[in-house]
Amino acid sequence: MKHFLKILTGILVIAGVCYGLNTLREKQAPEPEPEIVRPVRTIRLQGGEDSFRRRYFGTVQGGKRADLSFRVSGTLRKINVDKGASVKRGALLATLDPRDFNTRISQAQSALSQAQAQHKNAEADFKRYENLYKQKVIARAQYDTYKTQVDVTQSAVNSAQANLKSARDALKDTELRAPFDGVIADRKAENFQDITAKQTIFSLQDLNSLEIVFNIPDNDILIAPITKVRNLQDLKNQADQFTINAAFDAIPDRTFPLSIKEVATQATAANTYPVTATMPKQDGIRILPGMSVTVEVDFAGEGTAHEDAGGYSVPSTAILNDGGSNYVWRFAVGQVSRVPVKVGQMHNDGTVEIEGATLSGGDVIVTAGVYFLHEGQRVRLLED
Repeated sequence: MKHFLKILTGILVIAGVCYGLNTLREKQAPEPEPEIVRPVRTIRLQGGEDSFRRRYFGTVQGGKRADLSFRVSGTLRKINVDKGASVKRGALLATLDPRDFNTRISQAQSALSQAQAQHKNAEADFKRYENLYKQKVIARAQYDTYKTQVDVTQSAVNSAQANLKSARDALKDTELRAPFDGVIADRKAENFQDITAKQTIFSLQDLNSLEIVFNIPDNDILIAPITKVRNLQDLKNQADQFTINAAFDAIPDRTFPLSIKEVATQATAANTYPVTATMPKQDGIRILPGMSVTVEVDFAGEGTAHEDAGGYSVPSTAILNDGGSNYVWRFAVGQVSRVPVKVGQMHNDGTVEIEGATLSGGDVIVTAGVYFLHEGQRVRLLED
């Protein structure tokens, strides 16, 4: 029995030693490092015709528009229309309190009557002294004095008549009427408010013909692939060589053709050029001034040749330079692969033209952190 216990104790000791050695071996063995899934920002290549498409944000305004104001100062007596109201030409929109203007007319009429009476007396005196002068009863100087008095009183009559006409015109100006058919886009005053001459009361716009105003960056104007474009006037004149459409968020799945009306030649502070395009009135669709609109210009219009139609535009940060050669990282199936490219023209907006034999429109290209990636690395896309 003692012999058996010794054997059992030996077996247990040996088993414990083996277990300890195995545990020590597992602790000393290095664990494999987990693969880092790096987040990246990307863009999708726009190729072929899409490489010449540009989108801009604009606003709608009436084809004919005017800020309406009174020509005289006064107190608003009555406003006859609200915002959004449709009005006809000549419609009475608002009136001023006419009491002060009627008083001025009465004063002007009194002044005219007085001037006419004085002129009538001066004419009677002149005729009397004219006969005496012909009879050589009075001297020439006395005759000239009465003749001058007639001229002076006639001038006073003319001035009084002008003042009366001005007072009557001022009374007419207490009525504000619509100069053309349109819609009241805005109202900037209320009843019983004291207003000054030339202060805007209404904004009136004609919606039978709409205009859309948007800004084109200088870079897009310079690279517009249109034959013989030397300046902005040429861009307007050759607008029939490319297509331009408007899209509204509230009207999905529809676009509306536009025609360029004018292109400003003076850049804004943001180095963009305002462009005004016209859009015919759309039956059954209510498009109002101030609405936001997306304008898509396709410079790859009919009759336009493009030598660089196979190129793509990417941010300069997407370019990886390694050993004198240029590459981009293409994302596909959760991994990146290096693609050799030829780098072309650099643009003012920080983009660069590239060409690659294996690149295609729709490819997803990494745009930042390109020097921290390696072939086949797993990545995840960052949301904008």
